[in-house]
Amino acid sequence: MIQRIQTLYLLLVVIVTTVTFFSPFAGLQNAEQAAIYEMSYRGLFEMNTSGDIRLANIWTLTALMAIVPLISLITVFLFKKRLLQIRLIISNIILMAGFYGLMFIYLWQYGKALDASLYLEIPAAFPLVGIILSIMAIRAIAKDEALVKSLNRIR
Repeated sequence: MIQRIQTLYLLLVVIVTTVTFFSPFAGLQNAEQAAIYEMSYRGLFEMNTSGDIRLANIWTLTALMAIVPLISLITVFLFKKRLLQIRLIISNIILMAGFYGLMFIYLWQYGKALDASLYLEIPAAFPLVGIILSIMAIRAIAKDEALVKSLNRIR
């Protein structure tokens, strides 16, 4: 299980998406009012010197970024069921792509309401890295499956 390259890819997906979960990944900035809004798993907050003020909950993004590392971790332990692994990784890729879609919808809606422009932090790129790592894991699992099928033909 641990000695396979796809396990390393999936564990990297777990690490990368967990970092995205616990760090602010995007925000909004209103230059006229000098207001900065930050988006993280806890919601959209207005950053003040007196304290952060919660403006909106983003539970769907929080749920997506909590489910993605769980599915990746579960997938690591399903090493004997390669086709199920591939299906779970594909669903994980769809969830990470859905994270981007929802994130931009939220930023667009709140950006219009607050008259602010959006900016992205470095952790916003981590789900894209997770998608790439997941595709690499699918390729490695497919190679393993092809090897097993070829060995079954020899018998």
